[in-house]
Amino acid sequence: MAVVLVGGVSYAVMQTSVGPVLKSSLVNGPLGTSGFLAAFSLIFLSEIGDKTFFIAALLALKLGKAVSFVGSVASLALMTLISVQIGVVCSRVPDALTSSIPVGELAGTVLLVVFGIKALREGLRADEQQHHANDEREDAEEAVKGAETSGQIGGSAGGPAASLPQQLAQVATLIFFAEWGDRSMLATIALGAAQNPVGVAAGAIAGHALATGIAVLGGSMAAEHVSEKTINIASGVLFILFAIASIISLL
Repeated sequence: MAVVLVGGVSYAVMQTSVGPVLKSSLVNGPLGTSGFLAAFSLIFLSEIGDKTFFIAALLALKLGKAVSFVGSVASLALMTLISVQIGVVCSRVPDALTSSIPVGELAGTVLLVVFGIKALREGLRADEQQHHANDEREDAEEAVKGAETSGQIGGSAGGPAASLPQQLAQVATLIFFAEWGDRSMLATIALGAAQNPVGVAAGAIAGHALATGIAVLGGSMAAEHVSEKTINIASGVLFILFAIASIISLL
């Protein structure tokens, strides 16, 4: 229902005298199809206080800030490229199946609307947000503790310490599997289908890098001073805005 409403509003606006001007400004402006701003802002907001955010913060304390940052960003960059490629494949369904309807782009736009509504609903539930933030932190602590116990982080008990390449690989592996299937991955797929994949990849990697940098420099302290409610409402509004921009660019 909400997806139809957003699409209907976008179509109605395009039928007015300001429609062509608005379309030109959206396509060529910061909300346009370059994808960089959309991916950067959405990924950054999605990652602050997320499970991988806390994992990077914890690993920075155990293995060092540089190791945690490089390993995490390398893993998240790989995840981003995979996600964008999935989005591109979805947007290039054979013409025989899609006719003149851009199914892939529309599917990506629908996902943006769904994510936007979900983020707004979560943002308006303040009590549940605090519980969610605590859950993310606890999940991260359990993941790191489990990796230490099994020898996946820092080497096996009683054995030699892991070398630098091994530590980087350990961080990257832990972050990769923690991020797989996360909202930011799905958002990247949606953006990759709806907007320019190169811009989306660059923006998403930049967003991941900034969020990870904050995490390793003092993630736990930073998370305590950031309102989950504000982040979710802001990301929800941005999801909806970029969905509208994508719809208008297709009209």
